Amino acid sequence: MKPWRQYVSLLWLCFTACFKYGTEWVRWVLSGLRSWGLARGGQVTDHSDSRVSESWQTDMASRTYSSGDGPMVTVRTSTHAFQVDLGKLSQESEYFRALSQSSMRETTDSLVLLEHIPSPAFHSLLEFTFLRRFTVPEGELGTHIQVGGYLLAERFVSECLRSLAGVLAPQNCLAWLAFAREICCPELQDAVLRYLSRNLLELGHLTRGLDAGERAELVRLRSEGTQQLCALRKENLTTGNQSELAAARQLYSLSGSEEGGDWSSEAELPFTADKWCFTTAVLHNYLYLIGGYRHRVKRGYEFKMASFRYNPLTHSWASTAPLLKHRRHFSTAVCEGLVFAVGGWYLDSLVSPDSSTALYTAVERYDPWADSWAFVSSLPLTDFLFTMSLSHDIPLATALRHCVYVIGTVQRTGEKLVLQYDVRHDSWSELLPTLTRADAEIPSLYFLGATDKLCLIGGTKSENVVTSFCVETQRWGKVRATEKIAIAGQGTILNNEVYMPAIEHDSIVKINLHSLSVLHLPPLPFSTSYEALFHLHF
Repeated sequence: MKPWRQYVSLLWLCFTACFKYGTEWVRWVLSGLRSWGLARGGQVTDHSDSRVSESWQTDMASRTYSSGDGPMVTVRTSTHAFQVDLGKLSQESEYFRALSQSSMRETTDSLVLLEHIPSPAFHSLLEFTFLRRFTVPEGELGTHIQVGGYLLAERFVSECLRSLAGVLAPQNCLAWLAFAREICCPELQDAVLRYLSRNLLELGHLTRGLDAGERAELVRLRSEGTQQLCALRKENLTTGNQSELAAARQLYSLSGSEEGGDWSSEAELPFTADKWCFTTAVLHNYLYLIGGYRHRVKRGYEFKMASFRYNPLTHSWASTAPLLKHRRHFSTAVCEGLVFAVGGWYLDSLVSPDSSTALYTAVERYDPWADSWAFVSSLPLTDFLFTMSLSHDIPLATALRHCVYVIGTVQRTGEKLVLQYDVRHDSWSELLPTLTRADAEIPSLYFLGATDKLCLIGGTKSENVVTSFCVETQRWGKVRATEKIAIAGQGTILNNEVYMPAIEHDSIVKINLHSLSVLHLPPLPFSTSYEALFHLHF
């Protein structure tokens, strides 16, 4: 039994005297309760006189419900009286359970007066309780939920809410939410909020109007499902054979154990192209696919900038605003409910970078509620060197609390320096000390993530290197060497474990940041080259 229901039941038993003298007030409050429903259009509709006459309305035998061995009571509702087995009804209704255990006159006289309860709704409750029949019309769900909530009939209310799932729509969900607040029904309110949460941004014109607390609850609800590791090919440079290309144009999730699970397709990528370059970001349990792909024009091919949003709760894609700049191999960071695009170079063709390729210093910020990008303070790259690479995004970036962090190499000395972008103040700053070459020789940087501190993975020709940086104390952690693994692409971090594509092993590896142990996950349905890994809740 839910705690709040136990609380209500105890109140009932402790204050029966108050109930005796307060029923007239309750009846007055609910005197206007009739068979009201919320239609699909969000308008309140009166169905009190529209029911076709049924046999129970004219036949007392059809209004008698008995399990054969319990005490019988008469329950008088708005227009009809029912003969009911109190013991059986008490199993479904906390209201009647508390009543059966009290010494109130209603119990001793075997007469319960509920004239404020519509007879059709009470009849539906009895049909469900004794015969497990549920035939509530869509237009009368509101009344039945209210009656079920008033009588504390949890399973009956749950059945009503299952039916409501097929009724909720953009044009009526706010009316249902207002109705839930009006009748103080937390189950109904939760059902409507879950509907809004599943479609948080698709119904942004509705969810934006909710208060901050409710919007935060909608975001929280989106992460209640099963969390799964997901993968997709973030860049495809070769056409290959059609079967390989078809397999690469899918979004996959890993089900089962990480050691012996299987990769299964969740959705096809939302474009038809043989070559593409994207970077991913996960915000509010939506996957953002940001970049572009090659498409045919009158004179050959050109790259089209495009961004997409995937909702794992509805398995649907939607187009979103593209970047302002044509970027390739840029990093993303999610911070303060926004997506930041950092670095990269000009995306127009899929040629390899050379000495003339310049890194973008412009930083863009995406607002998911407005579906728009805007420029913010640029990267302060006065004396920085970034090695252009086709195996990693440049520069590596991550987010921790209200800041975005970028790591780069000081050109003159080879030191590693962390740059901090304060989202709230739109300002960049350097975090000292640097990581000198005497501390660690890390010519290549593979991954930057965050737990309670920044986690960095890099490497040399012979080994990989793992270290950390505490932004509060501005101290570098111990530099530790581990086995050499050729890792590439866009990784992710969860619970002090880093997931990265491993090209040489044609698999995904999980690196434990405490023990530095490496676990090879099942191979993807296509050859590993340049993938993005992330976690989504389904």
